[in-house]
Amino acid sequence: MTNYLLIFCYDETGDFMKKTILTILFAFLLGSILSAFAIYELKDKLNFTLDDNTVTAFQVGVYKSLDNAQKSSENYPGSITIKDGDYYRVFIGVSKGDNWTSSLESYYLSKNVNVYPKEIKVTSSFIKELSKYEPLITKTDTKIYDEINGEILKKMVGELL
Repeated sequence: MTNYLLIFCYDETGDFMKKTILTILFAFLLGSILSAFAIYELKDKLNFTLDDNTVTAFQVGVYKSLDNAQKSSENYPGSITIKDGDYYRVFIGVSKGDNWTSSLESYYLSKNVNVYPKEIKVTSSFIKELSKYEPLITKTDTKIYDEINGEILKKMVGELL
């Protein structure tokens, strides 16, 4: 029986072993190539990027009840209310990048609005959308900051991680 097993795995020419090893190497190479291709194609959808998907959101309050959060939100046009665990947070602005964040924070301070800058994670698609607004913010007058932030915040609602 032992001789039969050896003949099955290896004959005198060694062709069976060569074919087996080549088949295994080919399967491994093909699997590696297909895996690399799949990861490359899905990197945006699966968030494999090394980019940091955090933005600075400007919070004006945290509330236990939705009614109180909505009442507070009425004082800030364009603001949104986000449920975070057992609490409701009211955000009035969002930014990405140090220049934009500092100018927006200065804007709120000039209006005597107490804000709490909070780092939050968002999707990469929201980061791409937000990057479209950055040139607008840096070139516009502070009078329309509230309108632009309102539009940005509307887009952020479904994009939190």
